[in-house]
Amino acid sequence: MRVSRKLVFGLLLITLWLVSPVAFAADPDFDETHDFLHVVVHGKHYRLDSLIVKKQGATGPLPIAVITHGTDKTQTANQNLTVDRYRSAARDLALRGWLAVVVIRRGFGQSDGSVEHGVDCKDPHIRRDIDTGADDLQAAIDVVKKRSDADPSHIIVMGNSAGGAIAVALGARNLPGLVGVVSVSGGLRSTCAGWDDKLVEAYTAYGAASRVPNLWLYAKNDFVFPAYVVERLHGAFSKGGSDVQLKEFEPALKDGHDLFVNGVQWLGELDDFLRLHHLQTWSSQEAPALVRHLGFSQGIVQTQYAATYMSAPVPKAMAFSPSARRVYYEDGGPNDLAAARSSALKMCETAKNTDCGIVMENDRWIGPAGP
Repeated sequence: MRVSRKLVFGLLLITLWLVSPVAFAADPDFDETHDFLHVVVHGKHYRLDSLIVKKQGATGPLPIAVITHGTDKTQTANQNLTVDRYRSAARDLALRGWLAVVVIRRGFGQSDGSVEHGVDCKDPHIRRDIDTGADDLQAAIDVVKKRSDADPSHIIVMGNSAGGAIAVALGARNLPGLVGVVSVSGGLRSTCAGWDDKLVEAYTAYGAASRVPNLWLYAKNDFVFPAYVVERLHGAFSKGGSDVQLKEFEPALKDGHDLFVNGVQWLGELDDFLRLHHLQTWSSQEAPALVRHLGFSQGIVQTQYAATYMSAPVPKAMAFSPSARRVYYEDGGPNDLAAARSSALKMCETAKNTDCGIVMENDRWIGPAGP
């Protein structure tokens, strides 16, 4: 089995995709609803902007994956936040069988409420801000779990930056049905001296209470939460007997703090975490099935390559040349399935193959039936 793949993980390409405006096209593999969640937080009613994504045709009950955002440096950027920033991550979770719910917290984007701007270093209120965000997610879960297509007994919550810290805080509440926490580049930072001590204090308390498995993902070149801070947080959280798995990636992107939104490395770690805890993700039988469809003999290299495709981010497409017995695929990037198809075909044709055809779109085999 000969394979080829464009270097879509290259830092330059990823950066170029993300500095350009992204237009999310409809994708036939997903059923998406952009609407407000009507929640109650401490007795008051709010509307939280949300995006709910599930795999097309999925009827449920589906496990729930709640995804939330970080906090930008400026009030304007926070007010301009939209669910589109996390649509790709939601689609990746939906493809794995989850009811993915992006939640924009109070005071951000189009959601109701307000957040406290400005810094008072006499009272940096780091833990209070994290717990306030956790209140929003808990209220959102209370609404989503009542859906007929939702499974309230299997819920994970994930977020990046401040959203990651909020996910950790919510996990410490040990809500019924909450079975996993995923924090990517997680934490909350202020401009006040000693902010890291306050954050460690909060994580010490969360770790003492949490009994929900945690997965923490960071890049070693995270300029917001450098390695020494990550190690302090991990140590503080762990000493309470909590279940936490920490993965630190080698330097990625210009700033590793953008790992969740701009990177793709975290998906493979997520799959491993989900399998470890017997949670929903793509089946380990799908990689050998893809090898069979392509007509190749089963081998370690062939199966690993197929598994790499299955774990790659959407949108993705695979082209195949039967005469050359070679496959080419494109994933992620422009967030458009048509562009992924075009790129995969171009790679195949550039290699001077004359019988190129698309055989996979996302996780669907669309080529001729194999053996």
